[in-house]
Amino acid sequence: MKLDIPLIDVSPFWSSKRDDPLTKELLNQIDSALKDIGFLCITGTPISAPYIENAQSVAQKFFDLPLVEKLKTAAIKYKSRGYTALGEQGLSYAMDAEDIKQNTVQPADLFERYRIGPIDDFTHMGDPVKQFLETAYAPNQWPSQIATFESVMKDYYNSMNQLSRSLLKMFALTLNLDENWFEDKVDKGMSSLAINHYPTQATPPLPGQLRAGAHADFGTLTIVAATSGPGGLQIRNKNKEWIDVSANPNCLIVNIGDMMAQWSNDRWVSTVHRVVNPPPEVAKENKRLSMVFFHQPNPDAIVSCIPTCASESNPIKYKDTLAGVYISEKINRNFKSYRSA
Repeated sequence: MKLDIPLIDVSPFWSSKRDDPLTKELLNQIDSALKDIGFLCITGTPISAPYIENAQSVAQKFFDLPLVEKLKTAAIKYKSRGYTALGEQGLSYAMDAEDIKQNTVQPADLFERYRIGPIDDFTHMGDPVKQFLETAYAPNQWPSQIATFESVMKDYYNSMNQLSRSLLKMFALTLNLDENWFEDKVDKGMSSLAINHYPTQATPPLPGQLRAGAHADFGTLTIVAATSGPGGLQIRNKNKEWIDVSANPNCLIVNIGDMMAQWSNDRWVSTVHRVVNPPPEVAKENKRLSMVFFHQPNPDAIVSCIPTCASESNPIKYKDTLAGVYISEKINRNFKSYRSA
């Protein structure tokens, strides 16, 4: 069974007035997709396909380096800026066994990663932000072997951050809020860019081993630009069945994370997903690369039920929390689960 992620042209946000029928239809489509599966494919953004392809090409040059060269920018645990080698992460480790229908720890995932954090300097910020500076705002590392890597990735990070803030304006309008409702909560965000490389598989995976194990994202929203090829995305539907999903190759994939689901009082769903292995007959030749932008708000933003998402028939389900505390607890849980595996 294969499911098509809803394809939505978001260009009316930039080209039409807010009360235009095209804009209203766009908001209805967003609301429907986020209520149903929490995923959508978007086209019509200001970001061109050649721009994305260039960033992917530069990223691939890094992953094509010998391992000894990549390890020169190895990430430090808890700070996670820079390179993480194949087999050092397992995305399902942060999930409850009950959530992913398993009682044993899965093998590590078959991807390597380069992670980049906020580009702007927020080290002047005080409490309650100060306690997150060592993690959320840890210094970035940049490989010297690829001359354009730093400039291209900084620019890509900024482009995705701006697109995320535009998407949040669409989300606000969808929820009958002022379009700038999220703005003061995301202007010093903890967002990160994770470049995931899924290399060819010269040997068969271990039992239960995947390119990326079952997980739900932590933050507000995620934007993915992936290269094509077999071995792709699956989501877990409401019946807890794994479904192959197909995405238009000319789109960006967007999904919401646990924080946005909580913020919306579960009006919108954060869907568990994974990346499966390619078929054995092509595994030795097939590799993929995904540019994954994880948008997260300011660490001192208060995640409190969005006013239009609660009613007498749908009372508030969650206590208020600081975004930084929320994300820190998620990350620490993932790290501790991995260390105990």
